[in-house]
Amino acid sequence: MSANTAPIVVAGPEVMTDGAATPIEFSYRGRRFRIHAVLTRWCEAGGWWNRISDGIYRPDDQARALWRVEAAPIGALTTFELERDEISGQWIIRSV
Repeated sequence: MSANTAPIVVAGPEVMTDGAATPIEFSYRGRRFRIHAVLTRWCEAGGWWNRISDGIYRPDDQARALWRVEAAPIGALTTFELERDEISGQWIIRSV
C-alpha cells in the first residue's frame, strides 16, 4: 500500500459479490470498478495479529478474507486489495 493512500472502509452494497462472497465490483473514491482478475486470495485466522505480541484476547479477534485484484473503471487497470471481515461483513479497500 502506498504511504499516501489510506484504506477506504465500506459497508453494505458498495462491494458486489458473485453470491458466494467473492467480490466482482466495488466503488472506490466515488468511481465504480469491475474486477478483471483476482491476483491472489487468502484468509487470516482470527486474532493472531493481536495475540502474537502479548497473548491477550481482544473482542475484535476475527477471521478475515482478503483478495488482491486488478480492476478498472474505463481505462487502465489498477491493483487493489479487498478485505472482508468474516463476522461483520464489512469491507476495507486499499489501492496498492
